[in-house]
Amino acid sequence: MKKPLTAVAFTIATAGFAGIVHSETWSPVSTTDIVMANVAGNPLMVSKGVTLLCDMNATIDTDAAGNAQVTALTLSSTDGLCSMIVFFDFPYAMIGGADNLVTIRNVDARGITGNCFGDLVGTLDQATGEIRFSNAQIPSNPPGGDPCVGNGTVATIPAMSYTLP
Repeated sequence: MKKPLTAVAFTIATAGFAGIVHSETWSPVSTTDIVMANVAGNPLMVSKGVTLLCDMNATIDTDAAGNAQVTALTLSSTDGLCSMIVFFDFPYAMIGGADNLVTIRNVDARGITGNCFGDLVGTLDQATGEIRFSNAQIPSNPPGGDPCVGNGTVATIPAMSYTLP
């Protein structure tokens, strides 16, 4: 059993692709996993009372209808603290929007310094497939505490992009 610590965890309460209606179309459509990881070894800065530098690895699946979802996600660090952050309720829906915004819906972060729940928003570089989180805040759960905050850039491999109708 993993022990929660702190920081940002990405959990989306979605039952899967069925019933998800998106207006965007993600590519590439992948029969194998798309990887999301730190850019050039630069760790993500995640915090909620305590700041950690974490390496992120995630798996994203896309379907023929153009939907995208995160199916696995881990954080790690040389001191082991990041790997104690717990993720729940996979898969997590990814929604693309205007101005290259990407929303990972209903993020559920749980740790010793508190929990957070809400949407995590980043900006996608459509040419490189990199997602930048700049002071991306997930509200405290229950309300009233410090939010979970994420800063850094992750790459999707192969590079993902989306089109709007």
